[in-house]
Amino acid sequence: MIVSGVIFLLQAVSGAELLPAPTGPHSVGRTAFHWIDRHRPELETLADDDRREVLVYLFYPAEPNARAPRAPYMLDTDVMRGPWNDAQISQLNAMRAYSRENVALVRGTTRFPLVLLSPGGGMRVLTYHVFAEDLASHGYIVAAIEPPYNARAIRMPDGRVLGNLAPAQRGWPPARNADDEQRNYRDRIAHMARDMSFVLDQLTALDRGNGPFARRLDLQLVGALGHSRGGQAAGAVRVIDPRVRAGINLDGMAGPFAIQPINGDDVGTQPFLWIHKTLPPPPNAEQLQRAGCTLSEYNQIVNQLMAGWVRQMQAIRGGAMRIVVDRPGLEHIDFSDESLWNNALTSDARAAKLETVALTRAYVRAFFDGSLRGDWTSFRALISSSTPDVKVFAFRPLWPQ
Repeated sequence: MIVSGVIFLLQAVSGAELLPAPTGPHSVGRTAFHWIDRHRPELETLADDDRREVLVYLFYPAEPNARAPRAPYMLDTDVMRGPWNDAQISQLNAMRAYSRENVALVRGTTRFPLVLLSPGGGMRVLTYHVFAEDLASHGYIVAAIEPPYNARAIRMPDGRVLGNLAPAQRGWPPARNADDEQRNYRDRIAHMARDMSFVLDQLTALDRGNGPFARRLDLQLVGALGHSRGGQAAGAVRVIDPRVRAGINLDGMAGPFAIQPINGDDVGTQPFLWIHKTLPPPPNAEQLQRAGCTLSEYNQIVNQLMAGWVRQMQAIRGGAMRIVVDRPGLEHIDFSDESLWNNALTSDARAAKLETVALTRAYVRAFFDGSLRGDWTSFRALISSSTPDVKVFAFRPLWPQ
């Protein structure tokens, strides 16, 4: 199953197409919203009157429309100069998404399941087209959330650029020690999780309104997906919002937590999938000496972290699974589009990264098919056909036994 998907992806990439095409039967549309939560302060700043606002890109199954141009892959690249160099910005400006802007939702009366997508720390949410477009092509509506002050900068519809705050303007108090750092991180995760819950409120209003998405969103079938910091938020939103029926964390690792504890020890009851790359090899003797640590002490720390993960995963009554991908050269950024921007990759390196994309897409889609649509067929097939470089750790069962 995965092998044939990789072949398809390799065929889909030409010299000008750095990203793989969606694999589903539907064309994909993309539209944007700007929503302000009037009831929630912006915790990233010190201004008392700031309210939390987000940009949201909605990816959805669309009517085929070859005359509509493909959407720009990335918007407002100029505000990201610094993290992105001039060559990257030129390339991103030239790239096109597979989705088309503001085309019609596919005709009919079908209601589509929802997936809330949250980006990694420092990343723009449009760097996850490989997941948003693929899910939409398989009949999901994906709300990709761009939170302010996460990436270096974003431009709002009125022209304001939010980001790059001076230390004296930041809402989070400076961390004096490791406990402070953990507290600030946890509070940021909670802030992003509440973004997801707020966006679900706005999508509910869209469904109940008179626009093109009216009565087309299945508000009973909602999942959350995120990478890195956003992956922690995707796990945490299940805790604070019971409307979210399942969550996936892509390589979001924070000490002993697969799910950030934003509400005491509560890890939620809804099904949860954690996909991450393997842990780095143990440090060598010189590295241990510089750290003032013995190998035995290092192993003890790792064992304590892993015990924390097991405790959390076993506590999820709705079922949980951990997928560890162990491949040479696999990087944290490979769970996004960004590693594929490099058009200087060798053919072997590109093939390896596309295989990771194919694998992750397959698990993401199959998990949501099971947890939201009730069809675990594909997910069970993936688990049973896993290869030595993909290790599966099952905790409570995800499907009826």
